[in-house]
Amino acid sequence: MPALLDAIDKRFACRHFIAGQAPTETELALLREAGRLAPSAFGLEPWRFITVTDAAGRAAIAHACFDQPAAATAPAFIVVVALVDDLDPDADYVRQRFAAEARGGDTATINAQYRAFYKPDAIAAWACGQCNFAAAHILLQAAHLGLGSCPIGGYDETALRAALKLDRGETPALVIALGHCAEAQPARLRKPAG
Repeated sequence: MPALLDAIDKRFACRHFIAGQAPTETELALLREAGRLAPSAFGLEPWRFITVTDAAGRAAIAHACFDQPAAATAPAFIVVVALVDDLDPDADYVRQRFAAEARGGDTATINAQYRAFYKPDAIAAWACGQCNFAAAHILLQAAHLGLGSCPIGGYDETALRAALKLDRGETPALVIALGHCAEAQPARLRKPAG
């Protein structure tokens, strides 16, 4: 099986992690880099990654995630956060990203397309959806490194925001629990191809 498909096949939602076996700083840096390289609409990369490995921070995140086993036993987390307020068409962040996307060329076309697309009441959900591209890269990189992972979308947003000390203009998109899995990969259950 080709290497990428092998990593995809090995990835599963680990529900219990081995205590005391956190990913190394090098592994965590590789995971963040995988997320950074993910695609995004308009080249906006509307995310940032918060790594949490300290005991108090992990406990607060686990509590925000209703103490579900994957969160309660994870020795590390990467939380993908959507940069919602930065996505206003007139924000410096958007101008900078469009300048980078245009590679020194004219930004008028992409700017006009984005202004036509942008809806203030829908941008938070859109940004969180974009963050899933980065999360998918992180999950696959974790599998490639032999790490266990579990994406967690069920959490108390108020408690998670407090645990992460998020700015008002940021929204948590996904919590990724990381470590060495304490359970064997179960048989894969997927619909047949075709």
